[in-house]
Amino acid sequence: MKKVYESIIATGTKNNFSNNLNKKIRLLNIYSLVWSHIVLVFLSLEMFINLIGEVYNKKNISFDFFDLKYFLIHIFIVILLIGVLFINKYLNFKWGRILFLSTFGFANIYAALFISPGSFIEYYFLLMSPIAITLFEKKSTYLFFLVIGFLLFLTPYYFYPVYPPDFVERLLILETVCIFLVLYLLVNYFKKNNTKFEKLLALERDKVLSDKIILERQEAELRELSEFKSHFFVNLSHEIRTPLTLIQGYTNQLTFKESDKENKQKTTIIKEQCQQMQDIINSIMDLSKIESNQFQLISSPVNINSFLDKHYTNFQSLFSEKNIAFLFNDKTIKTNILIDEELFSKAITNLLSNALKFTPINGSVSINTSFTKEGLKIEIIDNGIGINKEDLENIFKRFYQVKNDITKSQGSGIGLAFTKSIVSAHQFSINAESSARKGCCFTISIPKNFISTSINEDSIKELDTVNIKNSLEDKNFKEEHKSTSKQKGKKILVVDDHDQMRTYLKKVLKGYTITEAKNGEDALNILKENNFDLILTDYMMPVMDGETLVKELKKQQNKTPIIVLTARTDQHGKLSMLRLGIDGYLHKPFMEEELLINIKNSINLYKNVKDFDKKTSPEVLKSLNEYADKFNTKITTYINKNIDSPLLTVDTISEYMKVSRSTLNRKVKTILGQTVNQLIQEARLEKARNLRIKDPFASKKQIAEAVGITNTTYLFEKLNERYGS
Repeated sequence: MKKVYESIIATGTKNNFSNNLNKKIRLLNIYSLVWSHIVLVFLSLEMFINLIGEVYNKKNISFDFFDLKYFLIHIFIVILLIGVLFINKYLNFKWGRILFLSTFGFANIYAALFISPGSFIEYYFLLMSPIAITLFEKKSTYLFFLVIGFLLFLTPYYFYPVYPPDFVERLLILETVCIFLVLYLLVNYFKKNNTKFEKLLALERDKVLSDKIILERQEAELRELSEFKSHFFVNLSHEIRTPLTLIQGYTNQLTFKESDKENKQKTTIIKEQCQQMQDIINSIMDLSKIESNQFQLISSPVNINSFLDKHYTNFQSLFSEKNIAFLFNDKTIKTNILIDEELFSKAITNLLSNALKFTPINGSVSINTSFTKEGLKIEIIDNGIGINKEDLENIFKRFYQVKNDITKSQGSGIGLAFTKSIVSAHQFSINAESSARKGCCFTISIPKNFISTSINEDSIKELDTVNIKNSLEDKNFKEEHKSTSKQKGKKILVVDDHDQMRTYLKKVLKGYTITEAKNGEDALNILKENNFDLILTDYMMPVMDGETLVKELKKQQNKTPIIVLTARTDQHGKLSMLRLGIDGYLHKPFMEEELLINIKNSINLYKNVKDFDKKTSPEVLKSLNEYADKFNTKITTYINKNIDSPLLTVDTISEYMKVSRSTLNRKVKTILGQTVNQLIQEARLEKARNLRIKDPFASKKQIAEAVGITNTTYLFEKLNERYGS
């Protein structure tokens, strides 16, 4: 019933109307609703009282008291009031209020003159101007209805007298006018105050909404910054830990028993990895210096052709290894530009490294130079994976990385920011043009005042015949997947995107037959036609990372043992992999002996599993799997159902599962790879994290209570440890 009345009161209101107009419409609906109820209630009461009196006095029911004319007039008033609601809904509020006030005037004057003359019904006209004040805005309208109401009030006394002459003579006109004016002024005063307070409330509401929007924006920015920070440090850790692993591994392998040639090869790799780490650190430090205006440019005239040709030569072999066409199209013969050669070299190197990273096999990359009206431009163009339009404006921001398969495992988000800072420090400009899957073009524009050139007709002719180089002279593909170990033994699939890491792992695993894959997708293709005794995979890789690879293998019900070897040291990454059912998770740099022990134990366990599967009938295996699924579903359902209870413990679960505490722990460990306490804690932390994401403004106490933990500090320490701040 409440909803029905709310719906009737809201009749005619619309979202695109102002609050003031909607309020007037609601008031008019309330007036109509209240008046119609009063009419119906009084009619019903009068009929009921007369009916009881007739029964009591005459001992029978004859309905002599029923006045049809009186009844029809009141029903007509109710119909007019329903018409007001109808007009409000389907026509116009303005006509609705006119009909209401007309009905009000007609009904009361008719009742005062003909239905119940001399019953003081005319005093209802005191309400006419207050009602008009609530339904109209103009003062002239209020005064009009004040005058009309007062004149209608005087009608039974002077214009159509229904009272005796002596009664009319006693009417105090001045006092009556004062009553009408006082009511008018009081209602008008309260309306003004109400309007004033509503405006203040609207301002406060707008301020609160504005503050909320600002807070939400700041929260989103903080969340984005936190994500960038986390991604930056995870990738930076990966960038540094991989060289560290190779340095540590080859350092341990150095021995005076080997030939100088072998030791020299190892020390060369160690030096290369040290230099790679030094380059990463230098880039971060240089970026910091440039942005804090502490960097001094040492500029000098540099021949642009020779400068870019040197970079072309340095990268030629790298592009050739990936079978990427690499071109250098130069139209700036005998042109010098004023640059800090060392710093500008880093900018060009960053752009070429990006092109190498994001261009697929059989793609193409070119360096183009040409003159423009403003000066000179250097373009580095590739047909790689490209950049989405929404990411283009952010790619030069520090730590920003476009989300794709490659940036999941490579880069720190500072390369393009560093390049932009270098170019800007030279007073040049750089911009990027790209779209997803259509390649990318980075253009460095150099103003005329930084260029000196001497071009003649002979040099222009020379441009048509020289300076176009092609790096596809050697089109032979390198084999991406090859068995490199000839020793007899167990077969291991090594999945890692770092070439030197795979080379190092082959040396460590020299007692095994090794097959290589560069990423998860390559590994799946190899596994379609080959079986292995163990899979050793990196976590962070382009195209398909280690986590996706493991998920796919588990989906295929591949029981081959999996060991993850990664630079990621965060608990969230480790636990997400362990939940998938991997057999080991080792951090880089690692101990060779530890890796070999893990591999040996995993292969032996896998052998036992295969032997058990051979000896066990398919029906029994199916039954065991079904039991494990039912057990897993039953215990996890119970935990999730009672997650908010502090009494959820190993004992309550063992009682529910109807097994002893030790048996429960043993079964959970065997089937799920975790203890019961770990299972409970993991479920609580996961729910707490989801609650924080769903409602960022929820208090810590609310979240703690929702997951059944009384110690709020402990909960958020664990959340911070698991997922980061």
